[in-house]
Parts: sequence; C-alpha cells; structure tokens
Amino acid sequence: MKVRFSDRGAWLSSAGALLFASWCTGWLWGLLQITHELPGILTSKPGAGAFELLEIPTGKPYPQVLLAVFLLCLLPVFLLSALRGAWDRKGRALASLAWPLRTRSLGLSCLAWVIAGTLLGLLLRGGSVVDRVMLLIWILALVVTPFLGLNPMTLDAVTPSHWWRPGWPGGSALLKCLLLWVGYLTARFVLGVIVDVSRISWLMAGLSFLDEALLLCVVVLSISIWLSRGRWPQVRGDVARMWGNGFVWEFLWQNLVIGVMILALAVPLLLNALAGIFLLPQYEQWANHVGAQVPLGMRLQGEAYRATDAFLPVLLAPLGLYSLLVQGRLMRQHGVGKV
Repeated sequence: MKVRFSDRGAWLSSAGALLFASWCTGWLWGLLQITHELPGILTSKPGAGAFELLEIPTGKPYPQVLLAVFLLCLLPVFLLSALRGAWDRKGRALASLAWPLRTRSLGLSCLAWVIAGTLLGLLLRGGSVVDRVMLLIWILALVVTPFLGLNPMTLDAVTPSHWWRPGWPGGSALLKCLLLWVGYLTARFVLGVIVDVSRISWLMAGLSFLDEALLLCVVVLSISIWLSRGRWPQVRGDVARMWGNGFVWEFLWQNLVIGVMILALAVPLLLNALAGIFLLPQYEQWANHVGAQVPLGMRLQGEAYRATDAFLPVLLAPLGLYSLLVQGRLMRQHGVGKV
C-alpha cells in the first residue's frame, strides 16, 4: 500500500512533535532528578529536592506537571505543521531546510567543530592570551560563513557536496552588505534607547516586533545583494518578483522552523544556567552547613554551567552556516541573482 504525501507529512509532524517534547521534558526531568536525594529547595523537606519548584506553585504532583509540560511542548511543531499547509504550499521552504542534510560532510564537520572547540575551550581556559586566540578563531569562522553559505555554485547544486568552497560576491556587494548591517545595528540601537526611556509596555512590544521585522528584511536584502553581486536593478527586480511569488510566507515559515531548532538547542543550556544560578549555590551552602557532600551529578552540572562560556561561541558558526545555506537555497529557488 502506497503512503500518500499527506499521510507521510502527518507522520513526520507527529514524530517531530514527540521528539521535540521528549527532548525538552527529558532535560527538565533529568535536571530535577539529580536533586531527588536532597532536601526540598523551598521547604527543606527530606528527599523533596528541586521537584518542589513544580509541585508547590501548581499544587499538583510533579508527574502531572511534567505531563503538562510535555503536552505544551507538542504545540510548536504541530503549529508549524498547520502553518506549512498555508505558507509553504509548494514545499520549497521545507525542501531548502532538508537540502543541507543531503551531504554527510557538512554535518560531520559541524559536529567536529563543536566538539573540538568545546574541548579546547575547556582545556585551555583561564589564560587571557589563550582566550583571546580562541575568540579570534571563532570570530574568523563566523566571518567566513557568508562566503561559504552564499556561494551560488553551491546553492544551485543538487546536493551541497562542495559547501566548503568560498564564493566572492564582489567588492561592491560586500561593501553594500556591510553598510546595510551597520545601518540596521544603528537603528536597533536607537530602538533600544527608545525602549529604555519609554518603559511603556505596548510601545516596547511594538518596537520589539519592528526590530524582528527589520532584521528579516535586512537578511533578505543582504542575501539578494550578495547573490546579485551588488547590482541594484537586479536586486529590485528579484525582490519584486519574490514578493508576488509566495516567498514572504515561505521565508517566515522557514525562520520559524529555524527558531524551533535553536530553541531545542537552547533548552539544556537554559535549564543548566538556571540550575547553576539558583539551585547549585543553595545546595552547596546546605552541604557546607551539615557537613555533607553535593551529589556527583550536581557537581558535574555545576562544571557544565561554568563551561557554558566556552561552549556557546562554537555553536554560532555552524548555526550561521546552516541558516545561510537554507535561506540562500530558498531565495535561489526563487531566481535571486540568476540573471
């Protein structure tokens, strides 16, 4: 029996939702489980641990709260699946998201970069000179990503098998992109000052939305300028053609998917940071007071929290490269820079 595309899409959506919800809930449960032999974080009740943070505010036992968190985490992927039917009817955004995954070299290289960068950051941290050298390497890698991710020959290929080949956009295009980003950063600074001065809730929300919309516009314009080698007539023609060809909704849906991916990566980092800031100091103080020892799992969690500054920078280059590849691929499918 053949599986229809709609059935396969529904199955993939369900599997993705279950995976995302299990990932988020599993990290939360694992972090709390480390404290299951410790006193309650709020009441000092023996064996209550940090599960009290779920039980006391909600008045429910923690399994029910975890189940509610699991069900809540199902919503983002199901929402993306529902929006895809209206925003990505031709499947171009989804195909662009899957396109970089067709070659193993990209994933393996990004994984090796993250592992090696994290280990070097952990082993060599503490010296100011070493920290500066590592920071310089990470900045250079981030600067190189547009030249790798926006190479027209790579974006037009069936598979990005030669993604490591840089492409030069031309001096004019590079200068215009830099000026565009300088203008955006200046506008963002002005918006930030207005938010700090006003302190009006509706104005803050409106300016935050404006900042996000402005960022997306700058991304589209800069990629168009890059792929068109700085030719303004071609940029205007490409943007006008995309506007009437469903690109806006496809691009928005694609960025929402990337946002959910980033959220999945951020969940363990955020939970680890919260534990390192609020849980670990209190339990260390309790251990010193009673002459006990903090469990090994919590000590390892504390080391992981202190190593976050060495881990975060190495994620920027792979995430930036993947985002540029999928965004450039989608825009290339709409004919940007092909004239």
